[in-house]
Amino acid sequence: MLKLTAQALVQKNIDLVSLPDVALKLNALINEPHSTAQDIADVIATDAALTAQLLQIVNSAFYNFPQQVDTITMAITVIGTAQLRDLAMATLIIQKFNRIPENLVTPEAFWSHNIACATAARTIVTELGMQHPERVFVAGLLHDIGRLLMYVAEPALSADILQQLKLDNGLDINQLEKASFGYDHAELGAVLLKEWGLPDSLVQPVKYHHMPDQADMFTMEANVLHLANVVANQIKPLFAATSNLSLDEKVWHVLNSSPEYLADITCTSKVVYNDTVRIFYPDEQAA
Repeated sequence: MLKLTAQALVQKNIDLVSLPDVALKLNALINEPHSTAQDIADVIATDAALTAQLLQIVNSAFYNFPQQVDTITMAITVIGTAQLRDLAMATLIIQKFNRIPENLVTPEAFWSHNIACATAARTIVTELGMQHPERVFVAGLLHDIGRLLMYVAEPALSADILQQLKLDNGLDINQLEKASFGYDHAELGAVLLKEWGLPDSLVQPVKYHHMPDQADMFTMEANVLHLANVVANQIKPLFAATSNLSLDEKVWHVLNSSPEYLADITCTSKVVYNDTVRIFYPDEQAA
């Protein structure tokens, strides 16, 4: 059977992966230089559930602001337009992709792993004094979105990959994906994020989170996401075979850190994860 390119697989399943109108309008406004905070707030306000969840996130321990933020306009003022867009998109994507063929992986297992990665990414950036913690958080939430598309678009092919992994958990799941699809979930995820009109600051780290040394843009973010994924597989592995994911040791040089930091960041991320998962995925009971 002729393999579809990543772009062709996305286009073939465009109905499955299309985002709600509010997401499309939000993206268009963010890219419109003359749009105002009120314009963006008005679009978000058309989705009551999204509005409520964003205000819950902004008023949670995730930000720990000293005073109540009670409007989306105020939320934009305190965290920024792009950051709120990223949080809104992540929230909408979790809502959209909450149905996965459960013979492959449960939605709870999928999103708890991705939230663990997002939590670790934000913790790494914060503790190392880097910029844009929300951006890497959203990249962490979306780092395996290509894998989810594989599952909903090609469940039989995906089931075969997982069966091979079950029989021999020493196999490399990324290589199994490449053998079956012609690309791995990271490459497919990047194509999907690009289709959604998300910025390269999210697309590039997702694309290279297994190979950060190949990123020629947003290299710091790609390395953060690579390290965060290793941490997430210690906290909430998606599969048993990924619980000891190998780490590219060059990440320590890029991040100006050292291997001794791994245990500390894993411990901190594990504590923060329990609060974060309640905010972004309340259906999942924190362990």
